[in-house]
Amino acid sequence: MKVLLWRDIENVGRRGEEVEVRDGFARNYLFPHRLASRPTPSMQKEFELEKRRQAKLDAKLIAGASVVAEKVKAIPSVSIEVNTNEEGHLYGSVTPTMIADALKDHGLRVEPKLIHIAEPIKKIGTYEVAVRLHREVAPTLKVWVLSTQEVKGPTEEKPAEPAPEA
Repeated sequence: MKVLLWRDIENVGRRGEEVEVRDGFARNYLFPHRLASRPTPSMQKEFELEKRRQAKLDAKLIAGASVVAEKVKAIPSVSIEVNTNEEGHLYGSVTPTMIADALKDHGLRVEPKLIHIAEPIKKIGTYEVAVRLHREVAPTLKVWVLSTQEVKGPTEEKPAEPAPEA
């Protein structure tokens, strides 16, 4: 059965495409969840109207996200204090919730699900974290991870002295 997709669906197609799917999939999943419709001329017109509405909504969302992005860029960095061992390894890891709480100290409320940490933060140091406010607006934030206790610096080993000749 040919259907007109109203949303992007993984392994099926992108929004606005007419694709061929199995009848049961269309009747039991796509149509009831309003993810697709039959490709009639009236549905094509309705899809175009929905596309324009969505473009206006996206423009408003991007404008709002840009304002928040400017505020995030205005913050030079955030600091998070965590418990570590003597070598500077964290007992857990820094989570997006911890970063969101640190941003609250600067007067910004950001949902933890919008904070993207590329790799787990398990050592003290400085890290760059992306704040994905919108798919087109994602400022980066510098995060300082500090220890609550004294951390030993890297130990330098002295080169072995040559044995005295006899």
